[in-house]
Parts: sequence; C-alpha cells; structure tokens
Amino acid sequence: MSLSCWQALSSPTPHSSPTMLKAFDGHVFNPHRILTTLPIEIGGKIVSIDVEVIDALLDYNLLLGCTWFYTMKVVASTVFQLLCFPHLGKVITINQLY
Repeated sequence: MSLSCWQALSSPTPHSSPTMLKAFDGHVFNPHRILTTLPIEIGGKIVSIDVEVIDALLDYNLLLGCTWFYTMKVVASTVFQLLCFPHLGKVITINQLY
C-alpha cells in the first residue's frame, strides 16, 4: 500500500516491518511500516491480511499478493480474468469483464 493511501485511511496504527523489499529494477528498500490484520472484503467475504506500507510512487493504491489469495482460498485465472473462492457454502466468481 502506498503511504498516501495509508494516510487517506486515517492512518491506522502500523507496526515496524522486518521485511526487505526488492523492486523489479533491483532497488532494495525497507517498507515504511506494516498494517497487521487489515480487513479486505470481496464478494461479501471478509478476511484480514498484513499489508506493507511503502513510501514510493505506485501505479495502484494497494497490491494484493499471494498471501491474500491463500487467505481467501482463491483460484485465479489470468486467461479468463476471474477469481473463484468459497463463501457460505457456494463458489463465488468475480469476473473483471462483467
């Protein structure tokens, strides 16, 4: 998550982060902080994940990585551009195109 997005969320209390991040260009840096147990909702399902707050320009406000997929039990298809996950005894499908 970008620092500006974190500030727009009324700056929830962050914690120190022991993680070292590496950009695609090889640049290594420490994240600003980490938000633990940030609630994320998609398709009616709410899960809590840890989100790194970084002081850098991003194309997106929040990048959700593999830990979010594991927590949601998501199956993703880049070919069909959709996500499927179990929720309340059903399989929920989120389709970007519709």
